[in-house]
Amino acid sequence: MIISRMSADLQNTKLFIPRILSLKNLVAEKSYFLFGPRQTGKTFLIDRELQGCRVYNLLRSEVFAQLSREPERLRQEIGPSERLV
Repeated sequence: MIISRMSADLQNTKLFIPRILSLKNLVAEKSYFLFGPRQTGKTFLIDRELQGCRVYNLLRSEVFAQLSREPERLRQEIGPSERLV
């Protein structure tokens, strides 16, 4: 009973472990790929650490298809001082 109650509580809680490296500082100078297994918090990390940046998730088929058809769209949408993720 106690174990099932604890697991139910943990499932409803989003745990976040602070990172030693700053994702914002890393992407300020270079481009990176963020790889990892499914459901490990990659999108959550990007949303939390890079607020205010424009994000294009190429795993969403409609985003990938649209940018494949019109790659110049990136240049049209992104302002000169805007950060892209």
